[in-house]
Amino acid sequence: MPCPSRTPAPRPSCAPALILLAVFTAPAAAAPPVGDERKAVVGQPAALEVSPSAVTLTGARDARQLVVTGKYSDGTVRDLTAVVDAAVEPAGAVEVQEGLFLRPKKNGTAAVVVRAGGKEIRVPVTVAGLDAPAPVSFRRDVVAVLNVGGCNMGACHGTPSGKNGFKLSLRGFDPPADFLQLTRDQFGRRTGKHTADQSLILLKGVGRVPHEGGQRFGGTSLPAEMMTAWLAEGLQNDAPTLPAVKKVEVSPGARILKAPAKWQQLGVTATFADDAARDVTRLSNFSSSDPSVADVNANGLVEFKRSGEVAILVRYLEELVSVRLMYLEPREGFAWPNPPEANYVDTHTFAKLKQLTIAPSDLCTDYEFVRRAYLDCTGRMPTTDEAKAFLADTDPKKRDKLVDALVETPEFADFWALKWADVLRNSRKTLQVKGSYGFQAWLRGHLMKNTPWDRVVRELVTANGNTHANPPANYYRIAKDPTSLAETTAQLFLGVRMQCAKCHNHPFERWSQDDYYGMAAWFARVKTRPETVLGTRPAGPAAAQLAEVVYASRDGEVTQPRTGKTMKPRQLGTGDAEVAAGEDRRTALADWLTSAKNPFFAKSVANRVWFHLMGKGIVDPVDDFRDSNPACNDELLDALAADFAKSGFDMKRLVKTVMKSRTYGLSAQPTESNKDDTKYFSHAVTKLLTAEQLLDAICDFTAVPEKFAGLPLGTRATALPDGEVNHPFLKAFGQPARELACECERESDGNLAQALQLINGPTVNEKVRNANNRLGKLLAAKASDESILDELFHAALARAPFEDEKKIALGHVAKGADKRKAWEDVVWALINTREFLFRH
Repeated sequence: MPCPSRTPAPRPSCAPALILLAVFTAPAAAAPPVGDERKAVVGQPAALEVSPSAVTLTGARDARQLVVTGKYSDGTVRDLTAVVDAAVEPAGAVEVQEGLFLRPKKNGTAAVVVRAGGKEIRVPVTVAGLDAPAPVSFRRDVVAVLNVGGCNMGACHGTPSGKNGFKLSLRGFDPPADFLQLTRDQFGRRTGKHTADQSLILLKGVGRVPHEGGQRFGGTSLPAEMMTAWLAEGLQNDAPTLPAVKKVEVSPGARILKAPAKWQQLGVTATFADDAARDVTRLSNFSSSDPSVADVNANGLVEFKRSGEVAILVRYLEELVSVRLMYLEPREGFAWPNPPEANYVDTHTFAKLKQLTIAPSDLCTDYEFVRRAYLDCTGRMPTTDEAKAFLADTDPKKRDKLVDALVETPEFADFWALKWADVLRNSRKTLQVKGSYGFQAWLRGHLMKNTPWDRVVRELVTANGNTHANPPANYYRIAKDPTSLAETTAQLFLGVRMQCAKCHNHPFERWSQDDYYGMAAWFARVKTRPETVLGTRPAGPAAAQLAEVVYASRDGEVTQPRTGKTMKPRQLGTGDAEVAAGEDRRTALADWLTSAKNPFFAKSVANRVWFHLMGKGIVDPVDDFRDSNPACNDELLDALAADFAKSGFDMKRLVKTVMKSRTYGLSAQPTESNKDDTKYFSHAVTKLLTAEQLLDAICDFTAVPEKFAGLPLGTRATALPDGEVNHPFLKAFGQPARELACECERESDGNLAQALQLINGPTVNEKVRNANNRLGKLLAAKASDESILDELFHAALARAPFEDEKKIALGHVAKGADKRKAWEDVVWALINTREFLFRH
């Protein structure tokens, strides 16, 4: 019999001090190839290509990053920037620094000759304007240096209170405030106009004096040069007319690399409002979406550690660009097994796996599938009759038929209403009992009828009236102010977390403060008032039990706190929207939000459904779509979203499409080929049952229903209107408090409280020992030991016992002096097996 898992390991924690230390001291792992690696990377290129193909350097501060690409006879490309030999002919006009970074030395022309693998290419270089002044720009250069050094990040001087008397705006968000701090503050400016080389901002940055943050950049680096020059020039500010950054471009863009070429140099160019362009590679910040796959250093050199795909986020000042890079290491002797494809889900999933040379696992067994399908679709286990009927069915289409049947059950509506009620924060704490029951019933009714999901969201967003009579109006009772409503709506239906943009432009995404308050402007005119009751004057606690009335007023605006500007309603990624006078802004919001053309809505909902069925999102976390957190399979997500929109946002059809795929039916048992894959769905995800699922499973297995206060006996945990039943078992297993509009609130990690509940908690023990439970009825019917064991296994695991399990269990029962207690041991052991506790 499977070994019970009695003591889940407690979740590890990290001390904040260690996190801070890691932020300050962790070195960039990316480094250029050395020794034999250099030769292997170069190989025998058919041709060389350099970007840019010609260079003009103007002024002493100019620079240019060259990126060299080798093209090979098999059609592959390799980045050779770090391994080529380079010389300047004639020497003197330009300096080639480490990593093919060009700096001007004297006016004139020259050529940088690049050689690798017997190939040669010449890059003409023109240097001019070295005699003209080239002052350092505070906004373009100094703020960028502070960004590169991390001086203004949240863990350092960018924190709201600063560090040790020195405060900067977070990630250079407010350059005027930074200029005043650096040049005018009486105690914390850290600069000296008359002794520039003794300024603390420089000495600490290059590590010449003790600094809690350590050395932030090298003494001979471009950031150090820019800071030194600005200090020596007298701490000059920029003219108010300085052209702003218009766009940032990264070379070479998206690329697929194959072993041994696991390096890629990036070059960054900024174009300003006057159309002037300059290289800002070494004044930009680089970060990897998955450092376990690839790292990137401060100079923009990416090094892969293993096969996989990452997004490299490049930020210059407030402009962010994401570049997708993939690295493939073909496995020796790998042969694609060419599994059959049930639908487009398999087409796109298997195409990605084939590209990564990862073979999918085989299909799961029928007993695994029937239990998985019931749990994922309806939240409950199959009954013994349902399990046995499915296992005995010889129809090759029985899995598809089961899925078709499950989505039409009442339990499907209960379970998926629970999922949405969690993130919509349906709770009697905010809605009272009547409100929470009504909201749950409204959700369940739409799921049962399979109302198109765009209509459900439209009804929610545009709701008016009495919150008891019109349940979707409770949406405006849970979140009341425009900013909270903007955050909730964006996270739930667009998959965008905007909270960071409330105080400053988002540090890891394109969303600005204007986007945040423009989104809030949609809700500026939503008002609520208590519902009046004729003949009463409610006061105190009694008033809180009344409904509220939601309505749209004729006025109400949102002001951007930094600029004081009154914001127009804004469509994320599109721009300001024009709403006709007198029209409820939320109607226009719903038109855009639920449109098939909205790039966020269909993807966000499809990804959330995929997460609930597959155990992990294509974008993960599911409500955190951003360039620096890319989808693991863009084609798959695009196809799901397009099909969802084309179907008229048919929720049941989406669920069936995923569940009927071979990908969904894969075994959870990894193979040698896919044992390291945690991202691309090459095998099923094993996860602990949710709190409600597990309690219902124990009730179903023992045939002893749970009694919840105020609800009829037999009410399933997955059908509870809210989480305020205060059940210790549910709380121990992570039932959310419904205070956050986030899937992350549902805790799924093992802990000691869970182990205690399973080992000797009252919920399990009372059901195991109940005289009228499943075991008691089987014993009363005088069923044979073999029949009892078979019934218990089918009830718990949807299968018959294996021979070794049968031998152990029957042997234990035979030895027991008290047969009932011996069988209780077997029941308890089954409940505590991983096979029972986990979806697999």
